[in-house]
Amino acid sequence: MRTLSRDQFLQVFGLTSGAFDALQRAGHVALAFGTPIPAAPGRYFDLDLVAMAIAAGLAPTLGRQTATTIVLGFFNQWIADVGHADADSAQNYFFAMGVVGWDNDERRPREIWVTNGTIEQITSDLRNASSVMAVNITDIISRLRTKARTAGIDLSQPFFFPPENERFSQIITEFEQEREARIARLRRSKKKLRRYQALMSRKDIKEVARLRDAPIQPAA
Repeated sequence: MRTLSRDQFLQVFGLTSGAFDALQRAGHVALAFGTPIPAAPGRYFDLDLVAMAIAAGLAPTLGRQTATTIVLGFFNQWIADVGHADADSAQNYFFAMGVVGWDNDERRPREIWVTNGTIEQITSDLRNASSVMAVNITDIISRLRTKARTAGIDLSQPFFFPPENERFSQIITEFEQEREARIARLRRSKKKLRRYQALMSRKDIKEVARLRDAPIQPAA
């Protein structure tokens, strides 16, 4: 992972400082490791760019709030795709959602199932869904690298390791402590903490059965 300054982060993603601050105030920022705030003020990871790109891709269909919830709550799923995409350039990897049933009274899905993997895997996982939305993680990484090159920023190194690499689990474990530190910073603002807790308390968004008991599995 590469560390980026706030200016670099915004330049690659293509947001003004004011627009990003507005997203933060609205509670619509999702970053890596399942938190809405960076590792430290003004210090971002290249993976934070991926998180923001996924949320931006989901928002037009699912709405910003649901998109933010999914990116925050299912970090373990999309990070597996990131690792696979960097390790296997011959294959496309997707982070996907399937709508299962509709609540006609509230006009919203009863459940949203979340999965990741190759097109064959997500097609199998979501075969019973009434509608499916997939974000191409391979394409996101490629586009971010192109934008970074234009900005004179080197993002050529892998964003993350694939799940079968021992460093994958080691880094996830190491960052659990940092995640707790970020949540502790959130507690300084009761409003921000309540908003985050509300996002993370949704029960209608679930992992598919293939991933539920083993959240991170190597792709076939």
